[in-house]
Amino acid sequence: MQAGKIGSYPLDCISLLLSFGLTLYFLILSKAGYNLQKVNKHIMFPEVMDLAPFCSIKCKNVREGTSEVLYSLYGIVEHSGTMRSGHYTAYVKTSTTSHLSDLVNDKTQQISESESPRRQWFHVSDTHVQAVSISKVLKSQAYLLFYERIL
Repeated sequence: MQAGKIGSYPLDCISLLLSFGLTLYFLILSKAGYNLQKVNKHIMFPEVMDLAPFCSIKCKNVREGTSEVLYSLYGIVEHSGTMRSGHYTAYVKTSTTSHLSDLVNDKTQQISESESPRRQWFHVSDTHVQAVSISKVLKSQAYLLFYERIL
């Protein structure tokens, strides 16, 4: 991800809903004058992103000398239709044990994504749930992205 862009969209064209604890939310909309409109095409987004270049050492839970502040994609909402009507589906990565207490208690043990148990992606639509590959997930037409901090 280039600084200031998600896919080919500059950040001023994307509404960012940041950050509740260890989770980031990106709502994909574009500006049209004073209005917002839904982006109706695929944008590229990373599976893992490093936010360290955008953090200061005064940020909570970012220590001096920290070289990476990694976030991993764990959910996507797709929407077909207009902003007034349509159908929602989701891609969700199965969960592992939460390490939130480690961050809150300022423990320094780091657990990488590669050390955690294998997490599977699923596509969910109404009553249908199907296992999918990460390549299918990354090709989805995201409307809302969910990222979690990798500790």
